[in-house]
Amino acid sequence: MFKARRKKLTKAFVLIILLSCIALVGCAGPRGWPGTYAENDVLYAGCADGRVLALNPDSGSRSWEWSPAGGQTAGLGSCACAGGAAGGSLAGGMSYGSPSISNGIVFIAAYSGQVYAIDAESGIEKWNYDTESAIAGGVAIGNETVFVGSSNGKLSALDVRDGSLKWIFTSPNQIWTTPNVVDETVYFGSLNHNIYALHTIDGTEKWVYKTGGSIASTPLVIDGIVYVGSFDKKFYAIDADSGTLQWVFEEADKWYWSEAVYGNGTIYACSLDHKVYALDASTGTLSWSFETDAPIKSSPVVAGGLLVVASEYGKIYGLDLATGQEKWRFEDIEAKVLAPLAASGDKVYINAQDNKLFALDGTTGRQDWSVSLSK
Repeated sequence: MFKARRKKLTKAFVLIILLSCIALVGCAGPRGWPGTYAENDVLYAGCADGRVLALNPDSGSRSWEWSPAGGQTAGLGSCACAGGAAGGSLAGGMSYGSPSISNGIVFIAAYSGQVYAIDAESGIEKWNYDTESAIAGGVAIGNETVFVGSSNGKLSALDVRDGSLKWIFTSPNQIWTTPNVVDETVYFGSLNHNIYALHTIDGTEKWVYKTGGSIASTPLVIDGIVYVGSFDKKFYAIDADSGTLQWVFEEADKWYWSEAVYGNGTIYACSLDHKVYALDASTGTLSWSFETDAPIKSSPVVAGGLLVVASEYGKIYGLDLATGQEKWRFEDIEAKVLAPLAASGDKVYINAQDNKLFALDGTTGRQDWSVSLSK
């Protein structure tokens, strides 16, 4: 009886912490953590007020600016962070995901529940779709389909051409992760502790794997293996075809929030315990770990031959991929960094919480430029 009661209390405590996280980063401030995406010599940056900008990656100068219909500030004084239906009103931040690009179209999801498709050359909106529930992640594109999870537990599959609904898969709890599409399968996690693999054509379940905690990070899929961290402090490697566990790493002291990154046979996973873990992709054996000054919520990147990691408090680290040795540190960002880092060649782009975008040389950590994303 006492064990059962303790389990119930633990689940309640985890739920309180989850809601507190959203409250602190969403309701307490009028923004989410929109990211940046680089493609074809253009940067597509999400802004604190819901806009998307197309920027020159060499200077940060603007090519075009898109704003959602009806303005960018509607509903920012209210708060619906518990994940209920947003119903098209904006609350708790404008966007919690990075823009995605496919076939000349930029896709962005808003916390309001809207998914937008924008022409990459002109910045003109092509279509939008309302999921009718808050979106706490981004979108993934594959097989002519846009995939997005929402806080009503549904994964929606939309036609990439016109935004029409193809199918919906319903899980028992909220979906905060940005999905990942590889070949004919879409992978994502849920707050019900499950990792799902669905057939992209019709949304039927391929397999499901249950972890010991909620999953908010995007699964990384490399060479037929799904890599993902959980709120149970464990990092998992799962066969992408069968859903069979390959290995699990259990040495972290806190949750995994960000997506892992791969390089040279190694998985680099960041935890809220301030640490980066370099794990052998085949065995999960720890190669090295590095401790930053704060929790790590932003997803790292490989740029300039180094692993580039951002702590929540705005410090950026360039680490040797093989040893974890610190090669450089950038400390001139005066705001938190929560959005995923973006990379293009040797350059790293950081979308900070003060609505400034920084461009660093990944090899040296030298700042190339910084611009305000405000109007």
